[in-house]
Order: sequence, then structure tokens, then C-alpha cells
Amino acid sequence: MKVNSDANRKNNTLLYILFVALALLWGLSFLGTKVALTELTPIEVLAVRWGMSLILFCILSGTGIITVNYRGKNIKLLSVAVMIQPCIYSIMETWGINLTTSSESSIIIAVIPLMVVLESLLFLKEKISRRTCIGIFTGFSGVVTAIIISPEFSTGGKPAGYLCLIGAVTVGALYTIISNRLGKEFSAMETTFALAAAGGVFFNLLSLLQGNGLHPYRVFFAGGTSTWALLYLGIGCSFTAYLIFNYILSRLKAELASCIQTNSITAVGVAAGIIWGGDSWGWYTVAGMLMTIAGIIIASRDVK
Repeated sequence: MKVNSDANRKNNTLLYILFVALALLWGLSFLGTKVALTELTPIEVLAVRWGMSLILFCILSGTGIITVNYRGKNIKLLSVAVMIQPCIYSIMETWGINLTTSSESSIIIAVIPLMVVLESLLFLKEKISRRTCIGIFTGFSGVVTAIIISPEFSTGGKPAGYLCLIGAVTVGALYTIISNRLGKEFSAMETTFALAAAGGVFFNLLSLLQGNGLHPYRVFFAGGTSTWALLYLGIGCSFTAYLIFNYILSRLKAELASCIQTNSITAVGVAAGIIWGGDSWGWYTVAGMLMTIAGIIIASRDVK
């Protein structure tokens, strides 16, 4: 009994460390994306970052540093997952953000944990613990508080933008649930490799169809600030962060993982924007951040 208790404690410690790493990697990605977008279009940024992740996976696999095996496994479900994320989700999120205000898009994207709960209840008939639900609603309330009370809050997005963001939230939650199921059959490395392959091929083809040619890679190899931003997005986010996220999803319930992940990333993203991005803030930001962190703490108590 004591051995099992010690093992669970060690596993929980590892999960907490991974959540912190994930929050830092994805939370700071907003700044990296902002830098990269000064020279590239959104599709070009996605093409380079996922292309870089795919190349890194191919090198590691080709040299035998990592091993993957897809034989006899549920490739159909994996194919659905990688089309949803990053392909469909990224396109819908990008279009949605472009057609709405930053305030609106931030609130709508923060609904993903709630959507995970709804989809789990409707389609999987899963029981969601009261503590996890409280954590999700507390964290979401924090996001809403920090944004709506801000003097910079604005509305006025186009209906198409709202539909795109709602679509992004729906498929993002669906990916979280599917990836949770995939974790029972595929390793985190195998799932993330497939994501990189789908994203690398899809976004580079899309970039070529848009007539961008090799422009995004010329910008990357130019050695400017965008180079470092793209390296961070490709290796830090598309490779490392997704590897961590898929591992976490294989160990926790989808709604719990989504709650802690989304709220922690939001908290880091807001803090990074204030410290390095020059974003405005006030008491409402502090109150919202504290509520978001409270939501993380409440939900994380269900980690067993």
C-alpha cells in the first residue's frame, strides 16, 4: 500500500511539473507568435513551425533516438484527431480572431474546458466530479472578469468570426476527448509525431497554394528576431508542448486536463503580456488572475 502511495505521489509530482512546463511554453507562445507575425502571415507561421516539428521528428526517428509503431492500432481515430488538431482548429481560430475583437476571442476560446465537459456528458455519458466542474467555472469566471471589466473591452465582431471561434472551441474540445482515448493505444510520442506530420504537410501545402513559395523559410534562415520566435514556436510549442499535452491527456480525464491546461496557459499568457508585451492591467486583471489560479488549484485536487 505504501509503495503504491509513493508511486502515485511521484506520478502526481511529475504531472504538476509538466503542467507548469506546458503553461510556460504555450503561455509565452503568444509573444513568439506576435514577433513572427511582423514578417509572416498566420499560415506562413503555421507552415514553418509545424514543418520544423515534422523535420525534428523525422531526424529523431531516422537516427533511432525515438521509436514509433502504428501497426495494428486505430489509425482511423488517429487520422480524425490530427485533422482536427492542428489543421481545422488552427484555421478556425485564426479566422475567428481576425473577424472578432481580442476581448471576444479570448473569452470564447476560454470556453474549451466547459465544452469538453458538455461533450463528455452528451457523447460519452461520463460522470464529471463536482470539484472539477467548480474548478472549470471558477477559472472561466476569472477570464471573463479580467476581460469584461477592462476599459479596453470591446465588441463588434462579425457573425462569421463568432461562428469560427465556436467551431474552434467545439473541435478543440473534441480533440481533447479523442486524444484522451488515443492515449490508451498510442504513446504520446506516436500521437505527437502524427500531429506534426499532418500539420507540416497541411500548412506547407496551404502556404504554397497561397503563392508564398519559399518566403517563410527565407525569413526563417535570415537570422532575425523572427528566426528565434519561429524556433521557439516549432521546437518549444509544436514539438515539446504538444508532446507534454498528449502525455498528460493519456494520464488524466479529458475535462480535468483541459481545465488545468487552459487556465494555467491563460494565467501565464496574461502575465507575459503585462511584463514583456506592455499590455495594460488593473485590479480587474489581478482579480481575474486570482480566480483563474483558484480554478486550477480546485481542479488539480482531483489529480490522483
